[in-house]
Order: sequence, then structure tokens, then C-alpha cells
Amino acid sequence: MNRRRFLKTTAAALGAGLVPAVTRAAGPIKIGVLLPFSKAFAVLGENTFAGFMLGAREAGPEIAGRAYTIIKEDDTADPSVGVSKLRKLIDRDEVDVIVGTIHSGVAAAIRNPIVEARKLWLNPIATNDLLAEQQCSRYHFRFSASGWQISAPMAPWAKAKFGDRAYITAFNFAYGQQTAAHFRKAFEAAGGKIVGESFPPFGTTNFAPYFPAIKDAKPAVIFANFAGPDAVAFVKQSADFELTASAKVVAPSNLVSEDVLPAQGEAAAGIYSNSYYTPSHDIPKNRWFVKACKEQAGKEPDHFICSGYDTAQALFGALRETKGDVSDRERLVRIIEAMKIDSPRGPLRFDPKNHNPIQDMHMRVVEMKPLRHVVVDVLKQVAHPDTGACKL
Repeated sequence: MNRRRFLKTTAAALGAGLVPAVTRAAGPIKIGVLLPFSKAFAVLGENTFAGFMLGAREAGPEIAGRAYTIIKEDDTADPSVGVSKLRKLIDRDEVDVIVGTIHSGVAAAIRNPIVEARKLWLNPIATNDLLAEQQCSRYHFRFSASGWQISAPMAPWAKAKFGDRAYITAFNFAYGQQTAAHFRKAFEAAGGKIVGESFPPFGTTNFAPYFPAIKDAKPAVIFANFAGPDAVAFVKQSADFELTASAKVVAPSNLVSEDVLPAQGEAAAGIYSNSYYTPSHDIPKNRWFVKACKEQAGKEPDHFICSGYDTAQALFGALRETKGDVSDRERLVRIIEAMKIDSPRGPLRFDPKNHNPIQDMHMRVVEMKPLRHVVVDVLKQVAHPDTGACKL
């Protein structure tokens, strides 16, 4: 065989061998979305997904000419269900990216399978401390806030504003316990005193048995952390019991988030919360976002929608930079690490030490007529503390 024919034949053979790879590469990018779409956290999951889809529509149906598909699974806010649904997304659906979740217990349960599969994990909401400290992973990025960010910074702020005696009441599971511990440590470090604690179980509808102990402790500050129907019940019943007559309630944003505020009504007036996002925050990106939520998603904006939207901004922004190539996960990680996102919340970037957000935190109070949150203070560029235990 002469040299010319050898080269021609070899090129043809190589070309034939490359066709399947090119075809595979041109297939759709698979995005697995794992959120609670039923039971107690359904509204939170739906809002987070609505924000993600708002960002997806903004990105368009293709990234650099490559289509993508979104595969939804309902984790029901149950860790065992979450693991089962995650296994389906990874093993059967062969997704390239995982977007999820909300419940801190589900986040802890799905952490190892995602990391072992080396999947890029974009976490819109879940705050479990494990993901920011001893079990952090370079494949994981959080878009909401760590448990420390939404509880510790408000402790010295509340002590300075309202007094040095605080009572803590929160969900009796990881999220509630962890945020309570962060608030306790920060409040005591500021010179305050914790005068009591209670941890009602998830799904509590009658808080009356817990209120006498709170009232008897005579706190100036009540740190309360509940969400969904529990938050509605706590806020309305605490107003009926006149707990707030002599104490100020301070809380993570979920206690009085936009999904529960209408049901709480006047009972929520005067409650202070700490959040990375506030619908009334008057910056250009948020003015656009509020309008887009109402006109395109048919929803009132909240921090769940904001985190979902920013998750999409990061994902599709990274994919644009790689021209739709998801094969090099390390490159995707480096791109997101370096991002400075123009978020409706304000400037958003990620801490290279633990992939938690670095962002402004809003101290807000609920006001009536109209019923809404009003920012009263901004804690600038709050970062989760480096404990030295996180190794990416």
C-alpha cells in the first residue's frame, strides 16, 4: 500500500470511529432537578423550580447550539425518597448536572452519591452545615445561604437593638438545631444570655403548649425558625398569645417568607428576618426580576425563586463559556468559582474555600399596608466562617 492510500484509508477509518463520539457529544445536556413537589414543602419546591425555569427561558432552548433537557424528580422532603430519586437521575437518566434540594436532611442523604459520581451539584436552598464544613465538596455550590449566615449575624444585631435576653424555638431537625446553635453562640459571644429553648417537631400545628415557658422566661428577643404551615401556625398563635407584646421576634427569612406571609397577615407585622433576598429591595436587577416573576412565572417573587433563578444563571453561564461541553467538570467548577453574578439580591460570588455564597444579608421587618418586608439594615458581604475543616 502506498503512502497516499495508507493515509486516506487511515483517515477514513478514524473518521468512522469518531462519528459515534460526535453524535453522543451533540446529544442534549441532561439536567436533573431534585426538589419537593408534594407534601409540606411543595410550594417551596415549586417556587424554586419556577425561578430556575425563569433563568432557563432567559438562556434559551439551546446553549451554543446544543439542546438541553430538564428531568424533574420529587424528593417529597424525605431523605430516603431523595436518595432513591437521585439514584434514578444518575444511573438511569445519566444526568450531567444535579440541581437540588431544599430539605437539609435530603441534602445530607444525597451528598455522598453525588460526590462519588463526580456530578456537578448546584444546591439552590439546602442549608445543612455538613455541606459547608467537614463534608464540603468541590462539586457542590450553594445558592441560598449557610445556616450560619442566616442566624449568627443577626444575633449581635438583635442584642444591640432589642436587649440581652433571648429565647430560642426552632424545628427539631438539622436545619432548626443548627441555626439555633449558631444564634446561641453568637448571641452569647456578644454578651447576651439565652434564657430558654424549645424544639417542636416538624409538622407542629399547635404551639400553645410551648408558649407559657417562653413568656415566663421574659426574653427581649425570640429567635424562631419554622417554615411552611408550621410558620403560619407559630406566627398566628404567638400573636394570639401576645408573645410579641414584650419581645421582638427575629428569624431566618422562611418564618415570614412570601409564600406564608399572606396567610399570617397582621400577625406577622413587626417580625424581623434575615434574608439574602427582599422583593422590595430597590436595585435595577431586582426591579426587572419582580416584573419577570409576575409576568412570566405568574408568581410573587421570594428568596426561593431568586435562588432558583441564580442557579440557572450560574449553570447556563458556565455552559455558554464551555460552548455546551459538560464533559470537563473541573472546568465547570473553576468557571463557577470565578463568577460574579448579577443577582436580584445584589452581588453574588462564591467562597473558594467552601463554595458557599458571599453576599449581602438584609435585615428586614414586616410592615402592613401593603403587607411586605422592608429592609432596615444591610450586612455587607457576609461569608460563612472558615473553620479549617473544609477541604475542596
